[in-house]
Amino acid sequence: MAAMLVAVTTGLILTVAIRPGSSQGSIGDVTQLAVYQTQDTFADLLRNIVPDNIIAACMKVAYTNYDTKPVVVEGVNGTNVTKTIITGKSVAMTNGTNMLGLVAFCIIFGLAMSTDRNATKVLLDFMNAIRITVFKIFTVYIWTLPVATASLIAASLLRVDNMYDIWSSLGKFAATVTAGLLLHEFLWMPIGYFVCTRNNPFVVYYRVGRALLTALVSKSSYATLPVLFKCCEGGLKFHKRVCSFVLPISLFKGDGSALFIVCSSLWLGQRADIGMTVGQVLLIGILTVILTMCLPAVPSASLVGIVLVCKSAGVPAEEVGLLISMEWLLDALRTCVNVSSHGICAGIGNHAMRNVLWESDDMNYSGVNAETDLEQQKSATNDDDDRYSDDAV
Repeated sequence: MAAMLVAVTTGLILTVAIRPGSSQGSIGDVTQLAVYQTQDTFADLLRNIVPDNIIAACMKVAYTNYDTKPVVVEGVNGTNVTKTIITGKSVAMTNGTNMLGLVAFCIIFGLAMSTDRNATKVLLDFMNAIRITVFKIFTVYIWTLPVATASLIAASLLRVDNMYDIWSSLGKFAATVTAGLLLHEFLWMPIGYFVCTRNNPFVVYYRVGRALLTALVSKSSYATLPVLFKCCEGGLKFHKRVCSFVLPISLFKGDGSALFIVCSSLWLGQRADIGMTVGQVLLIGILTVILTMCLPAVPSASLVGIVLVCKSAGVPAEEVGLLISMEWLLDALRTCVNVSSHGICAGIGNHAMRNVLWESDDMNYSGVNAETDLEQQKSATNDDDDRYSDDAV
């Protein structure tokens, strides 16, 4: 979670500072959003976490509606200036999916089901049947993706007057995301690993290099998981119990995906010429962290997250089809960041639990050469500094 917060913060700072979406070729017919006050932004966030109607949350999002009126005031040089002031506030509903409320409801619903698994087994079987049915529908839907993807890109390009401007904006966006991924990969994660373990983090990168190459090709953390297991257990000599626990759970953590989603959401807002306040930017960051943990580790799943975050934050997503043109590169890069972060997490977990795990193995291990085997395993895993010395040389 801390690594995702760092990745989101990096993406927010870079996108706000560089502003890759600020250009003259934005779409024209976009309604300007009201300038939210910071306290109202967080009030809407809390209001949407607990929806009044879970069915309505699938189609409606609550937000603070401002009653405004123009007021003419005297300017500095004696000239009249027209300003808009807020005369009242009210809670209103707008079209969109309240993803934050749905995620919170599903978490609470799942925890409640887990308290009595025998009684709720019928409901679990029903949900599994729905999942299988939805996957069958998606299988047919996937066959339409080539035509659908080309249509999305074509529709987005038709809204743009200046073609050079849009490709320049996309280039700046790709450079911003790449810079953020490189900062997170080679600066923030190594610093975090060194602080926690006092070991060389680049040794981990070297040992999981085969998994990183697999991630570049497959663009899926799930497909890379078996290779990552072999790299961590065989190359890095991490304890099997640590790998079996940390690596599957770490699939819910996608640092690269979180950075890409937050940069894309802000880029779409900049393309639509929306002046977002600090509260709205923070809201996008919070939604990104929560939603990233719910995304499947499959190729291009982040595009779905971008649309959901934009709808929840009130950012127009008409130009999201343009991001598909850069997906072939950015998807591979962010998957590599995700996989390397999983290896870093396994290394931190192995360092933190190494003494406890080996004491447990001493109590449960039996055999003719038990003491000799345990000493050999400990010499390969317990002393990280000795294990890394050959690589350092």
